[in-house]
Amino acid sequence: MNKKFKYLVLTAMVMSILTACGGETAEVEDTKIENVEQQETTQSDNNTEIAQKDVETSQPVPEPEPEPVRDLGGLEIIQAEWSDTVEPEVKRSSQEEALWEYRNEMMDTHNFTYAQKALGTYSTLLELLSTSSLADDPAAQVFRIHANFILAARDSGLLYDLATLDSIDLEDSKWSSSLIDTMTVGDSVYGVTKFGRPGRVIFFNKRLFEEAGLDPDLLYDLQASGEWTWDKFIELSELLTKDTDNDGVNDIYAINSHYGNFGSAAVFSNGGTFMDIDENGNYFYDLKSPESMEALEWASNFWKTDLDLIPEHWDGHKQLFYSGKIAMYLGSEWECTTLGVDQMTDDWGMVAFPKGPQADQYMAIYTDDAYIIPASYSKEEAEDIAFALDIWTNEAPEYDYEEAWMTALYPLYRDSRAVDETMVLLRTPGIGQVDHSASIAGNIKKNLVVDQIGWGHMTPNESVENQEPLWQSELDKLNAK
Repeated sequence: MNKKFKYLVLTAMVMSILTACGGETAEVEDTKIENVEQQETTQSDNNTEIAQKDVETSQPVPEPEPEPVRDLGGLEIIQAEWSDTVEPEVKRSSQEEALWEYRNEMMDTHNFTYAQKALGTYSTLLELLSTSSLADDPAAQVFRIHANFILAARDSGLLYDLATLDSIDLEDSKWSSSLIDTMTVGDSVYGVTKFGRPGRVIFFNKRLFEEAGLDPDLLYDLQASGEWTWDKFIELSELLTKDTDNDGVNDIYAINSHYGNFGSAAVFSNGGTFMDIDENGNYFYDLKSPESMEALEWASNFWKTDLDLIPEHWDGHKQLFYSGKIAMYLGSEWECTTLGVDQMTDDWGMVAFPKGPQADQYMAIYTDDAYIIPASYSKEEAEDIAFALDIWTNEAPEYDYEEAWMTALYPLYRDSRAVDETMVLLRTPGIGQVDHSASIAGNIKKNLVVDQIGWGHMTPNESVENQEPLWQSELDKLNAK
């Protein structure tokens, strides 16, 4: 009996254990099914979300609203000049044709006209600006002011401060940085101009260099390496100057003798100036500076040699270059337009004036006119005028400005290095120098201080002291304004 009871109890326990095990298995299976269903639901939700994103992505993105075209309301802009400029019937190049197409399109788009008209001479436009502005009826919306009068114009109180306008970008590379510096007072800027043509450059005859046993491109190489210096200039001048028929008289000279141009080139190439501006904005006589005096002494010593040639006629300097009488010609860059094959058969190149011992870099002198807006216009009117001026001074869109000016110059030169190297160098910020003395040139014989040295009438020190009272009188007038 006891055995039976024990057996039944044991059997019941075993069955109980088996039943418990079976229930746990079922719960596990149920959990697995539930997890799978949840994963399937989540995956379904994710697929739905991705599909929705695909639909959203495939939908076209609306384009931003175009800015409204600026309408100048039929504004007629006159730019006062000393000669008329009109659209030529026959364009000289595809670049010029594109430029006028662009200008006409812009005038139609923005509803304005722009005309460059002769309203006086270079010496009378400042007076016209003054009289018409004071009468509250400016004769033009834009005036071109000659370089001789830009300081007087800047300090007249008659010019609009362009730095306060939003319609013109004074940082644009098309504007001459040296002219903007000149037309700046404090934070105000009173005039702009596009990059002009540099002065005091050296043209050289490649044939005469070759005949002297020199590489015809030597000056380019010296300029590129930084070795085109006063000392190298003297060294080459001695090699280029020749008595070809042994009669005791030179037949070929190194360079033309123009005391005014050579003397000013020497001064600026050594870091000097004729007149400068102090920290208070006042002009002062700067020919007494060590840099300027060293340059005048060097020029004086060069003029005592037999390496330069004075033409028989005052205007005969370039003729000496045409005829092969001089190997180098000191002039202005624009004169490349007068050195075509019809005038000069020999090939030639162009470099900067050599640098003096006190200079770290080469230089070019820019004597630029300024384009100004009369101050009598309201800000709204000035904004519209500046907007049109900015357009008028642009290149056509298909011509990048940095390439456009180079493209225009290539046909004027005999080689590409004059443009790719020299002109790029001379347009580099910091290279262009402003000869402020141009602003008093109408009242003083600017070159006399140099001419007296070249003629042998005075030493550099004597001439600088002799001219100082005359210069100071004019500088006092400028500083009093």
